[in-house]
Amino acid sequence: MQILLDTNFVIACVRQKIDFFSMANEIIDDDIKWIVPFEVMAELNEISKRKGEKTVDKNAAKIGLEMIKIISPTIVNVKDKNVDEGIRKYIEGKNIVLATLDRGLRKKIKNEILTITEGKLLEVI
Repeated sequence: MQILLDTNFVIACVRQKIDFFSMANEIIDDDIKWIVPFEVMAELNEISKRKGEKTVDKNAAKIGLEMIKIISPTIVNVKDKNVDEGIRKYIEGKNIVLATLDRGLRKKIKNEILTITEGKLLEVI
């Protein structure tokens, strides 16, 4: 199974102390191939250095980048100025699960979604 990570999912997992890598492996009975858009990496890097950004978000972005390095994902370029639209186009028609909390993006796609439940668990919907 392929799972593409969105920025807000990574930051939310770090802030809520959720090890998405281990949890996903527990709930999915298939080998997971992680995919991260270059633009998501760039956004996390930008958040980690942005002046005026909340310290908690800066730290979450830094830790998120470290977590992503650990899982050795495939880095892809979604080739769109609007990252969400690029992600939508990239996964459209492919068997890729999108890990996101973005309601707007979730409404635009037909793919399965990996999300966080209220009990800090992961769920594919």
